[in-house]
Amino acid sequence: MRLSSWFTLPLLVFLYRPLIRFWPRLDKDAYVRRVVAIGNQFFHHRFRRVPYNQRLLFLPYCLRARECATLIDPENGLKCPAECVLPCRLREMRQLALDLGYQEVFIVVSGRLHQQEGVLRSRDFLVRQIRRHQPRAVIGCLCPRDLREKYLRSDNISPSGSLGRHGREVIPQVCLLNGSNCRQSEVDWRQLETMIRAA
Repeated sequence: MRLSSWFTLPLLVFLYRPLIRFWPRLDKDAYVRRVVAIGNQFFHHRFRRVPYNQRLLFLPYCLRARECATLIDPENGLKCPAECVLPCRLREMRQLALDLGYQEVFIVVSGRLHQQEGVLRSRDFLVRQIRRHQPRAVIGCLCPRDLREKYLRSDNISPSGSLGRHGREVIPQVCLLNGSNCRQSEVDWRQLETMIRAA
């Protein structure tokens, strides 16, 4: 099954740009979800074998609680103040991963939306943290639009991992948001928790 997944995964990634050029009505989100499902399947067994302390988790700031104070650290992303008492699933997932022993968890802020804060673009932020922490595996939680615009390229994947052209190869797992609306984002929290706990 993993071998057939590897034949399918690079083919789907390679065909994406030609398809949207010649078939503009293609359902891009559905296509991306198919790519992610096959990629997750291919890398899943190796991801599970990576100890928690050699993993990073990247969460999107658009899942923060509605009244979040949004304290942004350009080096480390969105920071959760220790005194915050707002109900926040994002903070719960972050704490879960840290309690399991994850190397680090980052809540990634959009550099495009916060240019005045001196924040890196999200892809540059992610690559910087991977270079800094040198994990073996990474979970990325992001929207279908971000994935297809920033990462869906053949030179970003290989049988040994992803993001090779941008730095260290890592074994990936991806949890897609339900849509690409930065202000009203939702995710399957149960799926994300299962992914974080995978061992």
